[in-house]
Amino acid sequence: MQTDQTDATIHFEQNGTELTAVEVGQSRRSPLIARLHHVLFALGVVVSTYQVRAIGNGIVERFVLQRRDGSAVTGELGAQARAAVLPIALEAST
Repeated sequence: MQTDQTDATIHFEQNGTELTAVEVGQSRRSPLIARLHHVLFALGVVVSTYQVRAIGNGIVERFVLQRRDGSAVTGELGAQARAAVLPIALEAST
């Protein structure tokens, strides 16, 4: 799934039903990691790998996700994680 809204691009990477990563591109250089980490952790999801790269005047952040116990983010938890990421990423772009 890819969503374009104003200056944000959100891409959810999946392997079958497993949500494996989220990539957020934005025209600002204001990382989302702190806000997303808190929200995802409350759901029981951790960011196992984080990468950020500068592109033009903005950045692209990539978050690899897994459950706190190391297992895959699937089913309803995957849907909850997507629902948590979208408003934060879209809010940052406005």
